[in-house]
Amino acid sequence: MLIPELKLSDQSPVGKGKTRLIYQHPENPDWLVKVHRSRMTGNESGWQRRWREAEDRFLFRSGILRELQPYLDSRYHQANAPLIPHIVPIIGIADTDIGLGLVVRAARAQDGSLAPTVRRLMRQGTMTPEQARAVHELLHKLVQTPLVLGDLNQDNIVLVREPEMDTDKAMLIDGLGDRTWIPVRHWSAWLNARAKRHFVTKMRRKLKAVENT
Repeated sequence: MLIPELKLSDQSPVGKGKTRLIYQHPENPDWLVKVHRSRMTGNESGWQRRWREAEDRFLFRSGILRELQPYLDSRYHQANAPLIPHIVPIIGIADTDIGLGLVVRAARAQDGSLAPTVRRLMRQGTMTPEQARAVHELLHKLVQTPLVLGDLNQDNIVLVREPEMDTDKAMLIDGLGDRTWIPVRHWSAWLNARAKRHFVTKMRRKLKAVENT
């Protein structure tokens, strides 16, 4: 029995990443679908087309595989690790009418909208001291994990508030795995740890301004 494709072409993305478009799952409001954004423009020719095709294929494969591998590792080797509750769950993979999609749980705010990113809250100047403490908690656990987190930035951390929660919680919605052609962070635990410490140091400096308001 064939599983029918999810139809996404008739809706607009609810978000955009560097390499993927994000859609609301058409059958489950608690899920989102991440679909590859092709870098092909149709104007390439010769070696430019071959290079762009290779780059596009790498981004397509890595967009799913780089995220799945550390997610699976976290469940196999570190099922009780402190960072696990702060990683948005991956539901699975699905065929859609615009390409293969990675299905993930939607991280939402208290009003049901998509949870705001740290960058958005920082830019708007609306991050509360409570939210800053939640980010600090995530940062503390982040430096303790050996998981490869190759794309740590303020857009990949959101503040969620679910009905059963009394306070905001910082969650990683992306960034798992190594994004580079040569996976140096996967090969070197030292480089992986150094990159995470560098990100955490910068974030803590930014959070000081919020905590002092």
